[in-house]
Amino acid sequence: MPIDADLIRQSYNTVLLATGPLPQERRAHLAGLLRGHAGLLLPEVEGQMPHMRGEWRHTAEHVVRRTHHALGVTVAESRRADRLDDLASLTRSLLMLHEQAVPPRPLTRSARS
Repeated sequence: MPIDADLIRQSYNTVLLATGPLPQERRAHLAGLLRGHAGLLLPEVEGQMPHMRGEWRHTAEHVVRRTHHALGVTVAESRRADRLDDLASLTRSLLMLHEQAVPPRPLTRSARS
């Protein structure tokens, strides 16, 4: 499934830039969206981690660990305002890590032999 970065940004910004409490129905909808976005981005970032270095890799390890924990709670639990904010921040972090990751270099002819 392709990653729709604009939709992901719109989803996490709806939570992170909210000026007041979101209605319960809206939180439920956003929790589902953000869990889906995080679930889509998580294996992408995990696959890129071996190619990351230094602070990028340390940050990715932290975000991946926290995201696994956030996705391990129930959907109902994800709707809580504090959990929803955390999920939005983690989704933003996953997207940034995914977009900033250096693509792996192709193997040179001598490295393949």
